[in-house]
Amino acid sequence: MQAPVTQRYSLLMIVIHWLMAGVIISAAISAFVIDEMPNAAAKAMMTNLHFVFGSLVLALVVVRVLLRLASTIPALPADTHPHVVKAAMVGHWGLYALMIGVPLVGLVTAFYRGRGIDFGLFQIASPFEANRPTSKFFKEIHELIAYGFFAAIGGHALFALWHHVILKDGLLDRMRPAAHAKQQGE
Repeated sequence: MQAPVTQRYSLLMIVIHWLMAGVIISAAISAFVIDEMPNAAAKAMMTNLHFVFGSLVLALVVVRVLLRLASTIPALPADTHPHVVKAAMVGHWGLYALMIGVPLVGLVTAFYRGRGIDFGLFQIASPFEANRPTSKFFKEIHELIAYGFFAAIGGHALFALWHHVILKDGLLDRMRPAAHAKQQGE
């Protein structure tokens, strides 16, 4: 058993982490239900909502990476093997790359389809001329890396649970809002 972790991420990093989790889940759900919409108008609305969620993921990951680069992150337990430390670093930066890549390729897909994005208060028009074959190509890439992203998220969650349930090292508490509030109250 490893020594328990006592340091936590900042409350802002915790909020952004869980906000992104919610937005990513919302983007995934919206993608899976688009084809189930009862008519063309509902399908178009759900497609636009998917684009909005993807754009929000992209905006939030930029903020998150900047915060990550500007912040000190909590240390892993002192007895963590160096290979595990390296794997954790590679895994997290891989997740950041996917958080950028999936929505970026999705936006390229939408734009080559000739679609803009309606954010309600403003719209972003497609900067490209519609090209269905190119859009289809990017859509396939978008879907492929999205499934890879889901697998990476699943691995991330499983490793967090492994630390919490098996190692009981308190690592999961670094990103739990309730744990942060409890520590601040101590």
